[in-house]
Amino acid sequence: MTLSRQKPFKLGFLSHAFGEDPRQAYRDLLEQFEVAEALGFDGGWIAQHHLSSGFGQLPSPLVLLAAVAEHTRQIELGTGVIVLPFEDPIRLAEDASVLDSLSGQRVQLGLGSGGANLDNFTAFGLDPAQRQAHFEARQQQLQQLLEGAPLHADLHLQPPACGLRQRLWHSHGSVAGAAYAARQGNGLLLGTATHDPLTVQKPLADAYLHAWRDTTRAPRIGVVRAVFPAHDRASAQAELAIDIERHVPRLRREGLIDEALDLDAHLRLMNVHHGAPDDIIHSLCQDPALLGYADYLIVVTQAESSTQAQVLERLRIIAEDIAPALGWRAKHGLATQPQATVG
Repeated sequence: MTLSRQKPFKLGFLSHAFGEDPRQAYRDLLEQFEVAEALGFDGGWIAQHHLSSGFGQLPSPLVLLAAVAEHTRQIELGTGVIVLPFEDPIRLAEDASVLDSLSGQRVQLGLGSGGANLDNFTAFGLDPAQRQAHFEARQQQLQQLLEGAPLHADLHLQPPACGLRQRLWHSHGSVAGAAYAARQGNGLLLGTATHDPLTVQKPLADAYLHAWRDTTRAPRIGVVRAVFPAHDRASAQAELAIDIERHVPRLRREGLIDEALDLDAHLRLMNVHHGAPDDIIHSLCQDPALLGYADYLIVVTQAESSTQAQVLERLRIIAEDIAPALGWRAKHGLATQPQATVG
């Protein structure tokens, strides 16, 4: 497939640490990072889930990423995202700077206000209505620590952050939040966009770029997309059917559907790019909030019932067949490049 030249981007993957057995889920994550690094992925990102009822098994992503750091050498280690209102900014800065030192400055620190975790605020003794205020206060203190600003009595972060301040990201769901991330000089993470990315995410990306004022650095936008390659669309839908139906009650609660729809319609509502590689390449190229904006394309390839073999094969297809056709080039690893001309 021949495509016009796209904006250069990094390639990453995002995991929610699915699985009934946390020990196996963590072992699988380690293997996913190792395989992704060998394929040339630039980064791997892990979601944080507190007091989970089963959707995600990892409340402490920095702990697991420390284990990943010992099994890898180049792949970036991202959090997508840490719920900042639940964290002490001093302790988070310390843990993140230790991990950054251990890994050779590979940490990408993604932060969020907890909009997808409203049920957990009571457990942490916080008012969810104040989550943005909590986020901003903690984010600014964390940022100052990473910059080397002293605490009381001239106390400083130890070990020093050594550039981690330049690798902070925010996840926001509002235009005001996106502009705030830009004013802070941090990256913006855009999620999978259950709704139409044209109306939900493009305005955020535009507001972020419009508000960017730092002349010493370029803005950074990371875009998360569900990407499920298979032999064909029917095969991909068969693999996803059970997991997609689990989300139908949520789609009804959010007012996205008011009646039973077919699987294909549900996949469109959830913005899941699926099918043969050419199907997915075409679909991603039509996404109005992706290739013109993304500095980091972060793919989700694992649903709740996905097997490890399926996840690893999807990573391979994305690295070898899909991302290169969109303009990505591996800077390390063993990824093979297809013969399609990109120019």
